[in-house]
Amino acid sequence: MKLFNYSLFLFLTLYALQVQGEETITLQGRISADGNTPDKVWIGAFGTPVRPRAEALSWNEVDSQEFELVIPQLDEIQLVVLSQGFLPSVHTVQTSSSSEQFELQLKKGVTLEGTVISTDMVPIPDAVLSLERRDLPNVRIPDQLVFSWISNVDGVFKISGLAPSNRYMVEVELPDSYVENENFSVEISQNEIQSRDLRLSNAYFVLGRVVDPDQESVLDATVRAQSTSDRRRGEFWRITTTSDSDGEFQLGPFVRGLEMWLSATHENWGTSQRIRTKSGVHDVDLVLENLVHVVGTVTDESTGKLIDDFTLKAITEEASRDYPHTGVKGEISSYVDRQTTGLIVDSEEHTAYFKLDVELESLEEYDMGVIALERGRRLTGKVYDESSGQPIADVRVELEEFGGDEFEADHFWLSFKRRYLRSTVNSTTDEDGRYELGPLPSHSTRISVFEFGYLPIDLKVDAGVTQLDIPLKQDGALKTRIKGKIITSSGEPGQGMVHFQTENSSSSYGVFGGGTFDHMLVAGDYDVYATSDQGRSDKVRVSLAEGEVREVTLVINSDGRLTGIIEGLADGETASLSITPESALMSSKDVYGVENGEFVVEGIGFGVFDLIATTSKNREQQKSFEVSEATGEARLELYFTGQSRLYGSLRLEDGSVPTAGKVLAIAKQDGKTSGSCEINDDGTIEINGLEDGEYRIVLVETLQITFNLVNGGSSSTQTTQEIEDVDVVIRGDTEIDIQLTSLDNQE
Repeated sequence: MKLFNYSLFLFLTLYALQVQGEETITLQGRISADGNTPDKVWIGAFGTPVRPRAEALSWNEVDSQEFELVIPQLDEIQLVVLSQGFLPSVHTVQTSSSSEQFELQLKKGVTLEGTVISTDMVPIPDAVLSLERRDLPNVRIPDQLVFSWISNVDGVFKISGLAPSNRYMVEVELPDSYVENENFSVEISQNEIQSRDLRLSNAYFVLGRVVDPDQESVLDATVRAQSTSDRRRGEFWRITTTSDSDGEFQLGPFVRGLEMWLSATHENWGTSQRIRTKSGVHDVDLVLENLVHVVGTVTDESTGKLIDDFTLKAITEEASRDYPHTGVKGEISSYVDRQTTGLIVDSEEHTAYFKLDVELESLEEYDMGVIALERGRRLTGKVYDESSGQPIADVRVELEEFGGDEFEADHFWLSFKRRYLRSTVNSTTDEDGRYELGPLPSHSTRISVFEFGYLPIDLKVDAGVTQLDIPLKQDGALKTRIKGKIITSSGEPGQGMVHFQTENSSSSYGVFGGGTFDHMLVAGDYDVYATSDQGRSDKVRVSLAEGEVREVTLVINSDGRLTGIIEGLADGETASLSITPESALMSSKDVYGVENGEFVVEGIGFGVFDLIATTSKNREQQKSFEVSEATGEARLELYFTGQSRLYGSLRLEDGSVPTAGKVLAIAKQDGKTSGSCEINDDGTIEINGLEDGEYRIVLVETLQITFNLVNGGSSSTQTTQEIEDVDVVIRGDTEIDIQLTSLDNQE
């Protein structure tokens, strides 16, 4: 999908053209179509004669069969008509006949239908298909106007309104997955309906079945797939689905070779054993286990009496489940998942009891014994503004900690207890700033108070305290901000992204509507600039002191452009262009989804630039160019026409192979095509589409580094290191076998 698809709203709001200083006329129109009338039609009005890449006088959204257009008073206009499911069309209207109603006839064209299929031949539902049209009139069509279709539950799609004897590029996006978008080139025939399945090159499913201990199918079991990384180390992800009436489930799509843990849960059975598998496996069986009976007795600590009403909460790694007990005379009796690792007994008038880090996997029954709950106290008071004395409404007051050992060894469970108590023991102030918090433990504890616009505070509440008023101090940092507007060179409001860059960090925000922005920042020195489809602004240096508001105006400069041609991309392969100026005062620009043929990049400015063109098949070219003020533009030619292949294998001294790494083939000659590939599980490599010549082959290993934190726990990050560097001359198919020095010997 296009980067600015979310800006469609802004584009559509332009339908009412405001022409200052010009006379306007109103035209009456009617839409007719092959078959059903479309729900929406977009009409662009252009003055004649229409020049190539002309800008519209207006774009209008029409959602009824009869419509009106308000345009400048011209003798003749040309209308470009676009509607999802119909052929684009162009109509010329003589405005002298403005009193008469004109008709726009829409034609259905060819329908492309088929199924979106994963690499392992599983239909993919909810895939988003967008179309890059090469049959549009040669005028400026707003980038925000993207037509898209969604595959149904069986992966089936239908795209109507295609022109015969035309080639289209269909982009397939799988939302909420790690699978990259993929493009398919489709040649449309003269047939009314054309069939074409779209099989993705790197999308795999995991298929299987959930059964009970007697091997019977289980309906509506929750099946979870999650990363094999420890949730407290490395990247953690998780997705879920449910089993059907045959107990079968489908998870995905995933990228090739992705390893994961699979487990299933059902409220009447429990959780299956975790199974380690990877994407592409289609025969996973998940067998549910019997539940564990949890028993015990709950009493009031001060009176010794049995407590009738309480809740038992069973905590697993994936979720928690409540087991309410009402009128039970203190008796705990619940069947819980044997994967449960924590148990909580909670009552409205008592402080919560935690039994954590339990193990139930080998048990049929678990006795919690006698649990004496402490009756909690209530804390009341008022929250008010320290400077004005006025009460503050809607302030959240939370229990921050619950006694216990501050240096408890298991920091995970300590953190869990604190999160649980914040969510269950809290209060929000009313319009008079009053709150009531409880049940709190009898010993001293802490509460936290937070309200936007004020400094957060953490207070100790001594044992026995039941009333506490809390003053809040306003946060002066919230007044530290940069605001302003984006305008075009003609003074009109602009839209795009505004960037705030410091020596060590950067942030960006979308700016739409009237082109204004207002952002809170920490004090410091900033380079502020704006980027848009029309170009970019110069960088403005802003020194921002705490509590200060600075205003800037960013003028989009559309001068300077790069034109060029790309050839040699394979079917479905696209290129991304990264253009970096030599001057630090100018900003970079990225362009995505470039295909074979001519390309134009507007508004890059003047000076010397470096361009890196990277394709979706991991090929790359780098070139430098200059745009002078005298010429206003530069031209580049990028030919990915290499047919050579580098392949081979990697081995360590002990015969094993490196994993979690990649190989870079870097061309030594400027303008030649470089490439890269991941190292396969068996140590083999293959890079296609290179050119004959001298290359530097670099092996890069991916490392995960874990840091032990001073206050407990750990933090992980990924980095890379070069583990080998060799020179190779590539001629056609070139095989390379590299014997690596043991990684332990690497410096």
